[in-house]
Amino acid sequence: MKSYKAILFDFDGVLGKTMEDNFRAWENTFNNHGISISKREYFKSEGLPTKDLAIKYLKLNDMDSDLFSLLVKEKEEHYLRNHSFKLYPGAEPLVKNLKVNGYSLGLVTGGSGERLLNIGIESFLELFDVIITGDLENKGKPYPDPYLRAAKILKVANESCLVIENAPLGIESAKKAGMTCIAVSSTLEKKYLLEADRVVANIIEIQEIIEKGRLK
Repeated sequence: MKSYKAILFDFDGVLGKTMEDNFRAWENTFNNHGISISKREYFKSEGLPTKDLAIKYLKLNDMDSDLFSLLVKEKEEHYLRNHSFKLYPGAEPLVKNLKVNGYSLGLVTGGSGERLLNIGIESFLELFDVIITGDLENKGKPYPDPYLRAAKILKVANESCLVIENAPLGIESAKKAGMTCIAVSSTLEKKYLLEADRVVANIIEIQEIIEKGRLK
């Protein structure tokens, strides 16, 4: 039976129902610069630090990658003006229950710290023992660095961490860090998430898995 000491959550698409608003913010920003982006490709790229996502699409369109800071600024401003943020059903009760039961909790997101701190969820964020945002790491997802940093700060062995993700790059990051990963098919179909140790339909299923201490 597998025992976990720390539960590390991605944010966008796992705890926060933010992907649609994020896509619309990127779509608006890219359109203003003559760049097109599809929702499916954006969802598959979820987990990339905001800077890296901007650079990726600038390079794909043979544009100066140094424009990334302008695009990131415009995108974040659009998101904060137009978002309709809410947590997924079951997200807050799950995190609170895990906290009460003594798990170390981490939030590991490719999003910016500024955006995370400006959507009105301060009390929810206080439940986490460590928060790693995309602007804290030189190497973000799909590199293992963000999850390795969270485990190091929590003083928990990598193999004792359970990661909850929703996108291929995040799964890759967790597995490279030597961690077990459950993927939630909230934004992508199961076929895109098969590198995870298990795929579930929604975050509500996570509680039972952790209580049983096994994935099968």
